[in-house]
Amino acid sequence: MSVSILTIVGLSHDVAQKKSYVNFVWADDPSKRLGLEVPYGLPLDQIEAEARKSVDALSGELSACRLEMP
Repeated sequence: MSVSILTIVGLSHDVAQKKSYVNFVWADDPSKRLGLEVPYGLPLDQIEAEARKSVDALSGELSACRLEMP
């Protein structure tokens, strides 16, 4: 299986909620998108490192989750 490449395509700030979000698109499938929260007011030079932390946190959460049928 090949390694997926996620391209960071955006950083947005919700001033009212004091939250920031980074947006990704899969390089090999642009229909796959992901948005994750990053520290509020994140400067541009820290996007990649903070985006990696958010992806890793989501990965850990998903790998530890339990799947159930309704």
